[in-house]
Amino acid sequence: MAASLARLLNTMPLPLFGSARTAAAFTIAKARALPRFAGWALPLATGALWFVWPAVDEQWKIDMGIKADPEAAAKAAAAAEEEAKKSAPVQLSAEATKKVETAYKAHVVEETDDDKLLAEAAKKGDFSFLEDKWEAFNEKAIKPGEDDDDEEEEDDEEDDDDEGEGDEGGDDDDGDDDE
Repeated sequence: MAASLARLLNTMPLPLFGSARTAAAFTIAKARALPRFAGWALPLATGALWFVWPAVDEQWKIDMGIKADPEAAAKAAAAAEEEAKKSAPVQLSAEATKKVETAYKAHVVEETDDDKLLAEAAKKGDFSFLEDKWEAFNEKAIKPGEDDDDEEEEDDEEDDDDEGEGDEGGDDDDGDDDE
């Protein structure tokens, strides 16, 4: 079977050569001479590309990554321009600009009588006038009934009592049926 297939292929007619056997013999004879022409491979390839390259489709060049995509570049430029618009400087009114420019400056603070007394005491090193204030604070801290925080504690206790009231089952009897 293999011999009949080889004989069939050898006798197959080919244009210009007559049969496949004649075409193979011619190709083998010419291939033996190819090493002499190897130096011409690069110039021949360059010349062929010189004439063929302009005929190659631009979309194929873009798809193969040989040429940059102008549409993608335009989209990137539009996105960059849009981003630049978003990050453009903000226009402030004159009043707002003045506030921004003076925001770091400290506000003028007027000295109170207590500040003046404290400054004088610091110069002298005598803080005896504060002993009365310290003693009054200490007495308030010891007696919990006279402190200002007690009112807040009572409000917190009332809030806690309100949260604890209600139905044991967790049913709302306020008349609103959300179902």
